[in-house]
Amino acid sequence: MTAQRSDCYRHKRKEYSLVAITGDLRFNPREYGLKPVAICTACWRGYWCEFEVKASGLVLKNLYIDTKDGEWIEEPTKSEKHMGHREYKNINIPIDFTGKILLGNNFLSKYYIHMGFQRAYAYKELKEFVFEQGTLVETIDHSKMAKKIRQELEATCDDLSHPDGGNILKFVEDSFSTDYAVKAWWLDE
Repeated sequence: MTAQRSDCYRHKRKEYSLVAITGDLRFNPREYGLKPVAICTACWRGYWCEFEVKASGLVLKNLYIDTKDGEWIEEPTKSEKHMGHREYKNINIPIDFTGKILLGNNFLSKYYIHMGFQRAYAYKELKEFVFEQGTLVETIDHSKMAKKIRQELEATCDDLSHPDGGNILKFVEDSFSTDYAVKAWWLDE
């Protein structure tokens, strides 16, 4: 299994990785005539997005995709920089999202897990963005909580690459999830 390329979120000149999300962003490339295919094991869904978080809302800024057939809007740019995916730049699609998005910045490689998506505590900066009908209504900084979890793990865990213990099936399922109940369980405590 391979670590997955997560969607990227930009906010105030910083780039964040997706850690967890409630609900669905309601962006589906198939609705635009694109049928994504996986061309590498680091992106099984066949595409990833760059979103921009603004006070006015959430916008899909750029799309990186490889498709089985079909083209979209204009001719994309082919780039080896992005694992050979086609790049659709500055598409600026507003996203009417209601829910929470947990994002991480400044990844700490000591906590790298070579499978799925990274854990929330693996980021030095951890922020939660709350949206209602596409409008940003609240931002909560959870960086101190992530640090506390790292400290607890280091004090109690023998193997930081398998912090969930010996339950391999649960470890794999949790690694490929971006569900809040799995990746941000501690926020409800």
